[in-house]
Amino acid sequence: MIRGLKTMAALAATLLLAACQDDYQPVEPPKPGVSPTDEKVSRNRISDQIIHVAFDGSRSLSVWQDTLDFALENDVKYTFFVVGTHLLADDLATLYDPPRYKPGRSDVSFGGTKDEVASRLQMLRRAYREGHEIAAHANGHWDGSTFTYDEWASELAQFKKFLTQAYEINGIENPDPAEWRRLTESVIGFRAPLLAQNVAMYQALADAGYKYDTSQVLRLVTAPDYQENGVVIYPLHSLPTPRGRTITMDYNFYYLDAGRRDGAGQNMLNAYQDHLNLARGMGNAPVQIGHHFSRWNGGQYWWALKQFIAANCDTPGTRCMTFADRYRLETR
Repeated sequence: MIRGLKTMAALAATLLLAACQDDYQPVEPPKPGVSPTDEKVSRNRISDQIIHVAFDGSRSLSVWQDTLDFALENDVKYTFFVVGTHLLADDLATLYDPPRYKPGRSDVSFGGTKDEVASRLQMLRRAYREGHEIAAHANGHWDGSTFTYDEWASELAQFKKFLTQAYEINGIENPDPAEWRRLTESVIGFRAPLLAQNVAMYQALADAGYKYDTSQVLRLVTAPDYQENGVVIYPLHSLPTPRGRTITMDYNFYYLDAGRRDGAGQNMLNAYQDHLNLARGMGNAPVQIGHHFSRWNGGQYWWALKQFIAANCDTPGTRCMTFADRYRLETR
């Protein structure tokens, strides 16, 4: 299905990809890649300018509070790609059985104390109530580019268990089981850790009932129809900056800046605005921005994202919406 994109795939392989841990430091990413299939989902065209703002990770309670409070003040809905191990208290770590590692291993830690997990679950509830989307970011944040189908299926099944049974597993009283069931049943989207995907992942996603994925870096086009194995792909994009080319994700800017703090936030803001102007000039090509539960470079990237949202999300003909809302509009 995704053909003629070898140049973009090569570019994506040279770019730094995502991380979720607050103190994560830049390292070379794995090389993502996937082979095409012919499965198709019929989709409608949305004429408005779509902007997706998504966050990978879920551990920091202060970041949950900050992002949700800001969303209330601005016309924006986020997608939160939640990590399964962040829903397990530290003393329950061995319940997680990662592919190719011993039980209890995670590259992005676990959920902390029981009270911290309880507070995090309340943040997920708040996000859901306020119209944001909860989606999946697997569990241990591994490079899955060589995972087998069974390994991906295990990651997805464990994520589902950790989310749906979060209260029972952690011994926390569930204040509203019906609401929690609605929240967990709303999960239809996925982003691969490190953006490292393969054919087996898309087969596992389809079999697990996922409707879309956001793990690829592809061309900015007005009417994208990227799909794999019946799973719709909403891609990230590459974009130029005075400091070099990168992708629409804060971690990649952090690596590109290589410790240069001066002007880092303004550089990102200018690049995002130029990218959006290009998309609008093309006839409202959908734009995706991916950030993390981290405040790299002294919070400059969070400042830049807030400035971008404030300047654009409340303008006529623009929808800063979740992927799930877009999927429902496109496939109704």
